[in-house]
Amino acid sequence: MTDLMVKIPADWLARVFLSLRRGSSPDAQNLASELAPFTEKPGQRIPIPRATVLRTEQALRGELERAGTDERRARLAEEADYLIGVRGGGRIP
Repeated sequence: MTDLMVKIPADWLARVFLSLRRGSSPDAQNLASELAPFTEKPGQRIPIPRATVLRTEQALRGELERAGTDERRARLAEEADYLIGVRGGGRIP
């Protein structure tokens, strides 16, 4: 069961949550709602289902394509890249 979960810092999830909540697509809004409960324990690493991490990454990529500013694109790209690394067993700050 633990291989189906990824531990991610709640603070990082809160950042991703805010990015998705500001998103323009229904997918981004839905994922923001799904992530909200995971952001309530600041300073802790929260187990998140890998499927949720994958859907979140995809929603961030979709928002990246629609982003209007370079700053927003850079932030979304950083967040998506982070989730790819975590999902694949890579870096976790």
